[in-house]
Amino acid sequence: MEVIVAVATSYVEAAIGVIRLSGSGVMEYVAPLFRGADLTTKPRELVYGHIVEGDRVIDEIMAVYLPAPKTYTMEDMVEIFCHGGRVALEEISSALVRQGARPAQPGEFTERAFLNGRIDLSQAEAVMDLVSSKGRKAYEVALAHLSGDTHRIISGMRYDLLHLMARLTLSIDYPEEDEPEITYGEIETTMDRTIELLERLLKNTDKGKSLLQGIKLAIIGKPNVGKSSLLNRLSGLDRAIVTDIPGTTRDTIEQAITLAGIPFVLIDTAGIRETADVIEQMGVERSIKAMEQADITVLVLSADGTLDEEDIIRLNKLPDKSLVVLNKIDQEPRLRVVDLHDFVEADRVIATSMTEDIGLEELEEKIVAQSFGLEGDDTLPLIGNMRQIHELNEALKSAYDARSGIERQEAYDYIEVDVRNAYEHLGRIIGEEASGDILQEVFANFCVGK
Repeated sequence: MEVIVAVATSYVEAAIGVIRLSGSGVMEYVAPLFRGADLTTKPRELVYGHIVEGDRVIDEIMAVYLPAPKTYTMEDMVEIFCHGGRVALEEISSALVRQGARPAQPGEFTERAFLNGRIDLSQAEAVMDLVSSKGRKAYEVALAHLSGDTHRIISGMRYDLLHLMARLTLSIDYPEEDEPEITYGEIETTMDRTIELLERLLKNTDKGKSLLQGIKLAIIGKPNVGKSSLLNRLSGLDRAIVTDIPGTTRDTIEQAITLAGIPFVLIDTAGIRETADVIEQMGVERSIKAMEQADITVLVLSADGTLDEEDIIRLNKLPDKSLVVLNKIDQEPRLRVVDLHDFVEADRVIATSMTEDIGLEELEEKIVAQSFGLEGDDTLPLIGNMRQIHELNEALKSAYDARSGIERQEAYDYIEVDVRNAYEHLGRIIGEEASGDILQEVFANFCVGK
């Protein structure tokens, strides 16, 4: 393949910037510019030198030559470590382009790793998840995909289905052969095993999406109970307006945070109350919707008030994954923690004061504990990629169709079509059956240089 070049680091001011090249004959493009020891005589070792074009010294660098196939792309590669910042990076990469290297497209290095067989498509997508991970847990999920966990599960199912298709084809095309004809019972056993595993994988997808995209944490309650103060304290940012005026937060406000390595998306909602203000009413409607879509809900009540009918309705409608924050306990309390025990378990109620920094640490610990309780099978990979989830659902539909055909004792050639469809949908997850359009869509989401 032709030699490609790209900046692999940010253009912001930094101590070091990295430029990478990949392709057959890569040294033909680097050698004319590099002044230092021959890189090919010391493969995989950093070599000191300068990038020089004509009589002009562009930068003082370290470079390493990485011969195929033990490289990221499985091609010959060179990585150049220069001074950080836009000028040095652009000057060196431009000089390499003038030597004939082509600027890489987004994700082209990872695409070559896929095309050359070093990784499958699910692993390629895991690279992007690693780069964009919002917390340690999300990083660990992506790393598990990159190490091949998804590939092993999907390939195992495809192996079973391929073996089943082979036996079905033999029974359809060569009924006179000595090989015993496959029975409906044998087909059903394979399909039941496939369906059971697909259902378990799909059950894991909600947790997978939450960890990769952020666990949605809705902060709800009436106006002026301290919701925005709570968001500001958890996020460390003055994102929401904090005043004594009820209804100040007119809309849902989202903020990404990390607690104990777990990514969360905090959703601070408009105070839920009856209001004639049309703008505020729109915010209230969004609040209710946010609560319905949240993974975890935090209801904030104020200790300086009393429970009214609206509060009681909220308490009775709280989902299982929820906590109750009794805020403003530093003020003259009219509402106590014990008053809430008729509605929620004692360990789900946290007394706080945002102004006096009381109870915040306990609240964070309880939020993290609730996140660990999200449904999921720890023995299987957590798939959160929407493209992969779509293919899992399609594979499951085809597997169900095949089992229905078995129950009706349809002809084997009809059943074989459904089995093959399931096999192909699983193949698209790891790239075995992926079209050019799918590949283009996947790698277009990457940054240049990856």
